[in-house]
Amino acid sequence: MKGLVKNGVLGIIMFLTMNTVLIAQDRREHYERIEAIKVAFITKKLDLNTDEAQKFWPVYNNYQKELMEIMKKRREDRQKSDIAPNDKINADLSYESKMLDLKKKYKKLYLKAIPAEKVLLLYQAEREFREHLIKQLKHRRRE
Repeated sequence: MKGLVKNGVLGIIMFLTMNTVLIAQDRREHYERIEAIKVAFITKKLDLNTDEAQKFWPVYNNYQKELMEIMKKRREDRQKSDIAPNDKINADLSYESKMLDLKKKYKKLYLKAIPAEKVLLLYQAEREFREHLIKQLKHRRRE
């Protein structure tokens, strides 16, 4: 009897562990699909030639990586419950400032890779893509 209970508990633990791994993997695959669609969307909007693309994409990928690091830290700080509300506000403003500084830094780097007109198109394309995603999410929630 003891063995059955022990095996049952181990089975449940293994099931939950596998389920968690599959959910994390599913999220990662979902995120990667969205990123691939975003790359295609931006590529189409910017109409990059080969030379521009070779210079632009490494810069953009580094920007995304740095931005994700800032956003991850921001999310972690927001989840902390032992921080006073005023300190949370200040931390949030600090993260907003870091993101703005990052955008300014990368604007200069983008201009080395592509003309200003295409940098402007990039900002517009990112905004359009975000708006499109939000509309899709709202539509799915209604269904």
